[in-house]
Amino acid sequence: MVGAKRNRWSRVVHHQTGQGLIIPVDHGLTSGPISGMESSDSLVRCLSHPAVSAVVAHKGMLERLALSGCLLGKGMILQMNGMMSLATQPNRKELLATVDTALRLGADALSVDLVFDSVNDAHNLALLGSVVDQAAPYGLPVLVMAKYFHAGGNTSSEVTIGGMRRVIRAAWELGADAVKIPRPDAIADIPVLLKGLSSDIDVFFAGGARSTDEETLELLSAGLAVGAKGLCVGRNVFQNPHPEHLLGALSARYAQHAVA
Repeated sequence: MVGAKRNRWSRVVHHQTGQGLIIPVDHGLTSGPISGMESSDSLVRCLSHPAVSAVVAHKGMLERLALSGCLLGKGMILQMNGMMSLATQPNRKELLATVDTALRLGADALSVDLVFDSVNDAHNLALLGSVVDQAAPYGLPVLVMAKYFHAGGNTSSEVTIGGMRRVIRAAWELGADAVKIPRPDAIADIPVLLKGLSSDIDVFFAGGARSTDEETLELLSAGLAVGAKGLCVGRNVFQNPHPEHLLGALSARYAQHAVA
C-alpha cells in the first residue's frame, strides 16, 4: 500500500504492528435483528472498547454508529454488498453502496462479502474487480469477506483448504488488500492454509458462530504465529454476555505476540 491507501489502512489496524481486531456488524441485513444487535444502541458499548481497531457495517448502521460517537478513533469500513437470507439466491450478494457513499460517510475502507460456491463465482469476481477499480482513485483499501463451498459438497479439510487458498489468491490477484476467511475445522491446519499467502495480502480470521472465549483466543494466537493480522469477529463479541472480558483478553494476546 502507498500514499492515501496506507494512511487509511493505518486507521483500520494498529499502524505499529499492522495487526487489528475488526468487528463486523453487517449481520442485520442478512439475518435480521439477531441477538446482541437488536438495535444500534445495543452495539455501542462493546464497539467503544479500546481493543476494537475497526468496524464493518452497512451504510445505515455505519452512519448511526458514527453519530453515537462509538467509532471515534476507529477505522470505519463500509460493507458494499449483501443479500437477505430469505432470498432465493442468498449467496449472490448484490452491490448496495457506492464509493461516493463511502466518502460521504468518512469510511476508511470498503468491504465485499463473497461466497464462492461455483454458482456465483463469475459474479463475485466481476463485482470484486469493479469495486477495486472504483476504490483505487481514492486510495480506499478493499477487504474481502470470503467463503468457499465445494460444488459437490465435499467438506474434507484438504478440499476446503485448497479451495480457500484459491479464493485468497484470486482476491489478491484482483487487487484486494485484505481478506477475512473462516477458521478451518482444525487449528493445526492454519499454517497450511496461509503458507505463502499471508506475505502478499493481510489475512484475518472470522469467528463464526458463538464459541468459547478460549477458542477465540486460540484462533488469534495460531493465526498471528504464521503471519495473519488478527481477527474479524462479530457474534463472539456482541453476543458475548461479557464482551469486555473477551476484548480485554484479546488485547493482551495481541500485545504478547507484538513483544514476541
